Amino acid sequence: MSPADQSGGLPPELLPPGYRIVTVAQPVPHPIGDGTQPARDDTSRGRAAGAGAVGFMATLLALAAKFKGALLLLLNLKWILIAGKLLLSSGSLILSIWLWSTIFGWPFATGFVLLIFVHEMGHVIALYVRGIKASVPIFIPFFGALVALREMPPNARIEAEIAIAGPLLGTAGAAVCHIIGLRGGGQIWYALASAGYFINLFNLLPVIPLDGGRVVAALSPKLWVVGLVGALAFALLRPGPGIAFIAVMIALSWQRIAAAFHPATATDPYYQVPSRERVVIAVAYFGLAALAAVGWHAAAVAAGSQ
Repeated sequence: MSPADQSGGLPPELLPPGYRIVTVAQPVPHPIGDGTQPARDDTSRGRAAGAGAVGFMATLLALAAKFKGALLLLLNLKWILIAGKLLLSSGSLILSIWLWSTIFGWPFATGFVLLIFVHEMGHVIALYVRGIKASVPIFIPFFGALVALREMPPNARIEAEIAIAGPLLGTAGAAVCHIIGLRGGGQIWYALASAGYFINLFNLLPVIPLDGGRVVAALSPKLWVVGLVGALAFALLRPGPGIAFIAVMIALSWQRIAAAFHPATATDPYYQVPSRERVVIAVAYFGLAALAAVGWHAAAVAAGSQ
């Protein structure tokens, strides 16, 4: 802007005394559209990003602190449930030993219940290998023990494998006692071997809910009738406390035995087992039963001769 424009168009010499002309600088506008951008404040943006990360971490920590109690509670509940299962299993085992000891004394009672435990562990191992959920072994004084399935096996063949695993390992345990007796361990080892062979042989009776009944289901469920007759014969020939167990067993199984003769059972996919696998199961079943019977007789004779 010229001095004349600043004085309203009057020449400077005509202005009153003391009047000063001040030159005002005009701002220079930034060009638009030439691709030039204002300088960015990288430091400010870095600080903002850092503050955001800190805030995110603080939020996570706050959530963790908030739910820490709930997580610890869930973990504690899990361990409490595991401890409860172990306590139930071990407590029922100790109770069985104590009750059996009132009849046969502590040494035999302890060995006898441990042989039952070995039998049940055969089932537990087979169930674990197959990935089938089940309970821990639960001991029932004067009756034995059981492992409750939480889901059914996919077919009769796998059920037979799980069922025979108990008598297989149990008979092996009885054989160990038998060998210790042969090596001079004393009469108690023959007595334990005889008892171990017997309980596994009895469990191989082909009637449900015994292990033998679950094994022969892969051969033919109709064989349960044979096991039922065998159980009744045993109850008549050897009367005693075992009759109560057999009565309970028959009460639990007679409906399934009757259903085995229903036409639908013959076509049920659950019982459709290939012929070759049936042969393998039959050989294992009858072979194990024969071995347990021979061992029972030999151990009983050895125990009686001392």
